Amino acid sequence: MIYISEDQLNQVEYLIDQSRQGNHVLFDAETIKRVFNAIPRVHFPNEEQCYTVEHHIERLIEKPSLMQKRAYLEQLDTDTFDLVVRTYFNIVENKMHETQTLEGVH
Repeated sequence: MIYISEDQLNQVEYLIDQSRQGNHVLFDAETIKRVFNAIPRVHFPNEEQCYTVEHHIERLIEKPSLMQKRAYLEQLDTDTFDLVVRTYFNIVENKMHETQTLEGVH
């Protein structure tokens, strides 16, 4: 489980909301295309990979600015970076499904 402050939560919600609208501020279009068109070299998730990705998502959230978040991502090895990208978009997708479910309850 990842623990974050209220300010960090606001940042995460902003990033997810932007992504839900198609504004992927952490990743450029070419990166997204490369990651999702590639056959994953690392099959996700095993326990070690889950821990690794969780660790990097947590570190990413801790970075106060978009510039620092992007710099953090750039220093990751390719396999880890790809797992982080896939996990990020999985979170966005889950949030979209959650929102649709809640809207359907009204």
